[in-house]
Amino acid sequence: MSYFFNGRLIETPATVSKVDDSAMLSTNLGVGNTAAFLGTCTGGKPNSELTFSSAEEAKATLISGPLLDAISKAFAPSNDTGGPTTVKAIRVNPAVQSTLTLLDSTGSPSVDLTSTDYGLRNNQIKVKIEAGSAVGLNITTQYKDDYYSQDNLARDAFTVQYNGTAASATMSVGGTSIVLQAPSGTTVATVDLNTYSTYSQVVDYINTVADFAATLVDTANESAVSLNGLDYVTSTDVKTAAYTATANLQAVIDWFNSTGEGFVTAARPATAGAAPAQIGFTYLSGGSDGVTTTVEWNAAFSTLQSIDAQWISPVSTNPAIWAMASSHVSFMSDQGRAERRAIVGMAVGSTDADAIAAAKALNNDRVSLVHIGHYAYNPAGVLTLYPASYTAALLTGMFAGVNPGTALSNKTINVNSLERNLRNPTDTDILIRGGVLCVENTKNGYKVVQSISTWLKDSKFNRREQSCGVATDFTARSLREALDVLRGEKNNQVNIGRAYSIAETTLKALAVAEPNGPGVLAGDKDNPPFKGLTVTANGDVLAVACQASPVIPINYIPVSISLRIFTGTASA
Repeated sequence: MSYFFNGRLIETPATVSKVDDSAMLSTNLGVGNTAAFLGTCTGGKPNSELTFSSAEEAKATLISGPLLDAISKAFAPSNDTGGPTTVKAIRVNPAVQSTLTLLDSTGSPSVDLTSTDYGLRNNQIKVKIEAGSAVGLNITTQYKDDYYSQDNLARDAFTVQYNGTAASATMSVGGTSIVLQAPSGTTVATVDLNTYSTYSQVVDYINTVADFAATLVDTANESAVSLNGLDYVTSTDVKTAAYTATANLQAVIDWFNSTGEGFVTAARPATAGAAPAQIGFTYLSGGSDGVTTTVEWNAAFSTLQSIDAQWISPVSTNPAIWAMASSHVSFMSDQGRAERRAIVGMAVGSTDADAIAAAKALNNDRVSLVHIGHYAYNPAGVLTLYPASYTAALLTGMFAGVNPGTALSNKTINVNSLERNLRNPTDTDILIRGGVLCVENTKNGYKVVQSISTWLKDSKFNRREQSCGVATDFTARSLREALDVLRGEKNNQVNIGRAYSIAETTLKALAVAEPNGPGVLAGDKDNPPFKGLTVTANGDVLAVACQASPVIPINYIPVSISLRIFTGTASA
């Protein structure tokens, strides 16, 4: 007899066991609510994912510019909602790094320096090379008032001496080999540094060559790479006295690339074999912030496809960029299977009619448009009028700072004042009908009137109300990610039951009210938050279906008062 158990056919009698951990999957919802901003700035690597957990952290990388200003606002958007814990950023402008090539004493390239950051400001980095106080070099890099300095940069690797009877002996060091000759002109050994690539390996090999002796000097770095790491030398005498093979150039490069220096990185040119010569302070050059066009914006939105974010805000008042954002969120929410939404803002001086026309052009249930700019203090402490693209950043931060399904309607925004005040309802009625997200000046603060999208085709809550749409997105994504564990499993009765259990658990978690849960589904015992959950297997398809009730914000509170005539009597 035999027994098939846990994927194995057991022939020899045995007591065996298996552990089923399928029920150990976390039931916590793992879908995020992250905001991503795209824009121009003076620091940071272009067209790449940058992640920040505070405005101060963003400033250290982005330095200055619209992208930094928008993110700083997003981290403190409202006293009612708080801000996001993390934001993503993409620097759109095609900035390039500054560079400087250091030369050796013969005028040949020794070290290629490149600024660690990108942009015009890096042309202010300067480098000075002096003699070391004891050995080697003393190197300083400086940017404005900040600097890094390291004295006595040098490295002795190992010694070599010939002890034989030949009249002379020499050693030559190149990038890929060491040649030993005795007498001079007669090669007795060639050390291939591709094979013997560390100091200790080179020393061990030389000690096998007759009449040559080598001693490791840099015992702390005996595994240091000798291939293209040693200083070059041609036919140096190793008979009269021991010669010390050095790696001074590599010591310089290693310092530039270490945590002890932060302004530049260094590379060794292919033919470099000597440490750089001494120079006075010399500036890097060639850094540029670049010219930003729609080509760069398109590239940024392509990069954004691989970033996990649910809220997108391009820091631009250009309708062409809004159209890119609109196409991006539509594509990602459909083919990309990563639901996301965008908020865009108009230029200073935009009229209500301009806003209604712009919203009509977008007409996307995943895009909101705000047209009122705001006054706030800039980093220099000057009260400044910011365009609505920055108001959009505030709203994006608010949405990323609340549980999905929470509307921004009637919630305050952190501004000093608005560009202009709308009349409620005279102006706001027309704007809301036109798909414009309005902000207003109220006696209780500057507030969002209604957090709607630019959708004009119908009045479905999940299309018009951003919060309701987000609750729907969150539900779909949570179910999809929870059930994905079954992809590739057998389509049988066991996994039908697993699918039902996973879906039911996820839906119940989605319906847990705040603060214990996201509360994106609403209901009671008579009208449950979800019902009709079914799982159907057919061929290679495992279909899950249900009805769900995403939360809808309270927009209207009608109050009815029944009047009656007062009657009463009086007596003495």
